[in-house]
Amino acid sequence: MRLFFSFFVMMLLVSCATKGELEYITSNGEHKTACETEYTWEPSVDKYAVEYILSYCARKAVKKGHKVVDESLLNIDLSISLSPNGNSWTFDYAKELHSNKKLSDKEYGYIIAYIDLGLNKD
Repeated sequence: MRLFFSFFVMMLLVSCATKGELEYITSNGEHKTACETEYTWEPSVDKYAVEYILSYCARKAVKKGHKVVDESLLNIDLSISLSPNGNSWTFDYAKELHSNKKLSDKEYGYIIAYIDLGLNKD
């Protein structure tokens, strides 16, 4: 019974994962993938974190001369608003604002990805 419960919990966690990868074509015509990412916390937020990461990677791929398969990723606004407290964004502060309904799921997901990419250190 304990083994079944462990298996059930593991499958539940896996089924809640939001994954993504960037597909692109090199100047030589090779199809490749990059920026495989996965978030497993809250699906309504995770999808935006994945979207942000893939969009960020798509821009980098284009700068290197590649063609991105999903060109809609290039049209996503990746700007992040300044934090209300005037400091760099942190996971804890973003979580607090999201919990208090001061950040939408999309804003929160984008901020989480922004922090994960280390962009809050600039």
